[in-house]
Amino acid sequence: RNPKRREQWHQCMYRIYHDLTKALHSTSQLSTLDDQPNAPMLTNNPYSASNSISQIYKRYKSNRIMKLFCIISFFAVLATTATAYSLSNEASGVTARRAFIRNTAATVAVGTNIAPAIADDADPYADYTVTESGLKYLVTKQGTGAIPSAGQVIKAHYTGWLDDFDSIRKFDSSRDRGRPFSFKVGAGQVIRGWDECFSTMAVGERRRLVIPPRMGYGDRGAGGVIPGGATLYFDVELLSIQ
Repeated sequence: RNPKRREQWHQCMYRIYHDLTKALHSTSQLSTLDDQPNAPMLTNNPYSASNSISQIYKRYKSNRIMKLFCIISFFAVLATTATAYSLSNEASGVTARRAFIRNTAATVAVGTNIAPAIADDADPYADYTVTESGLKYLVTKQGTGAIPSAGQVIKAHYTGWLDDFDSIRKFDSSRDRGRPFSFKVGAGQVIRGWDECFSTMAVGERRRLVIPPRMGYGDRGAGGVIPGGATLYFDVELLSIQ
């Protein structure tokens, strides 16, 4: 992985190979001389100290020791290089694993930060109060007047939608007509969601309601305008108690 170390390793291997080659070449030449006692003297042999056969033979013995030493050195360097390479790969593997763990932890942290935003988008009515019946309401304006009792007649303004508040599917509005709607609280004159809601409102109070089907028009629907099983969205305001 390190170019400088790789180049040094190559040079070391080349020197060992060169020394082995020279030793083997010398051994080959000297063996030929032993087989031919009357052969001429080797004046160009780099391992010869003189031109006598006896001295060349002594050098030959020395070269055998050198040959053995070179072979041992070669395998020692090879083993050291292999060990270093293995340790380098192991260290690289540890580094890669640590990087993977860091990246995974960062990804998990980012996912954790995003999760609340997704949850808020999935439930836009998280701030609404939910009653036992499943009715949801949000007080948008506090009232300062009295709370009606069952059987009392009240006046109220309202606007109703399908799908969601302020959607294009507005099906009715007393505000658009400019005339409040009157009814008797708790007498079953209106849908159950309205009876429950207005029985706890104070005069002057305004709420947004999310009424489930069973607290509205159920599976029947109403007048061909409200389909069966529809959730109703109302903006209501208690104006007065008569």
